[in-house]
Amino acid sequence: MAYTIVNKFIPESKYKLKAPYSMTPQYITIHNTYNDASARNEIAYMSGNSNVTGYHVAIDDKEAVQAIPFSRNAFHAGDGQGNGNRKSIGIEICYSKSGGPRYYAAEANAAEYVAGVLTQYGWGIDRIKWHRDWSGKHCPHRMIDEKRLDLFKNTVKAHMDGKVNVATKPKPQEVLPLDKQKDAKASASLAKDVARGKELGISDGTYLHRTATREEVIAMIVRSVDKK
Repeated sequence: MAYTIVNKFIPESKYKLKAPYSMTPQYITIHNTYNDASARNEIAYMSGNSNVTGYHVAIDDKEAVQAIPFSRNAFHAGDGQGNGNRKSIGIEICYSKSGGPRYYAAEANAAEYVAGVLTQYGWGIDRIKWHRDWSGKHCPHRMIDEKRLDLFKNTVKAHMDGKVNVATKPKPQEVLPLDKQKDAKASASLAKDVARGKELGISDGTYLHRTATREEVIAMIVRSVDKK
């Protein structure tokens, strides 16, 4: 196991808001966070806010952090009182906004974790659902954009069958040399935002997958404010 399981359960005083119904789960619903925070930070934000939205587990490249017991529901599927919100375990895969090695490691950990939950309940991979199955939302966005849904299910099945190997694990994204990063293309899910940023003069659209320095972040914020 490449990750550690951590329990950071919400206090029972928050059940009325975040997990008001008892639940006998029937499915597992997979999400991408559309964020670049760690699992602990995702859980801390979800647990600490006053929104009804929640989920059971967040998984990153190092940890699977659980906040809501599987015996309680969570509002993560966008289908009101439907089976997504009332009968499924919500799992968020972290670092999905920018992708890169941390995201692919998180996805690999999620596949292993989901395999364990399916085995625990005696289920097959037919119990895996995507957020879009319940509400039509484009989520898990990175897995959809990169056509990785089948690979994820196959990797889960391989874990359950004890047949995981290098060929079935999600492959880390190639890290390009710096001189080749300048003209790297935007990911499909963010291409429109990148194009709009170039149009507004916020960024020239180069080095899209390189970590920004503080001065670059400040410059982009100032340009954004000046455009208003």
